Amino acid sequence: MLIDILNAIWGRNMDTWVYVFDEFKPLDIDRGTLFKLAEKDPLKLFELVKKVLLDVKGISNVKVYDIYFDPHNLELLIEYLVTYKLGEVSVKVIHSQDPVATLKKYYEYEKTKK
Repeated sequence: MLIDILNAIWGRNMDTWVYVFDEFKPLDIDRGTLFKLAEKDPLKLFELVKKVLLDVKGISNVKVYDIYFDPHNLELLIEYLVTYKLGEVSVKVIHSQDPVATLKKYYEYEKTKK
């Protein structure tokens, strides 16, 4: 609710995307549900993400690799490592007005952790 109010004030159109195989796919998820599951149970959130992963068949394991949150811009990125029948793939859930910019920020954030 607070996020909706802030977005209305700032005039931002925040959307949620799944980034896999260098493609952005829209994810239809309520913002409140997204943030609640990201905080409490990110693996449960992945269950909602699976519906857009048409090219990732035979999933045998999912783990949360990292979570990035920018409180100033209210951007969220969750990276999952997914093991499936062809190997392992990174799947990212991105909530942002500009998912490409958020992805770049995340990669910079990842560099500082090393």
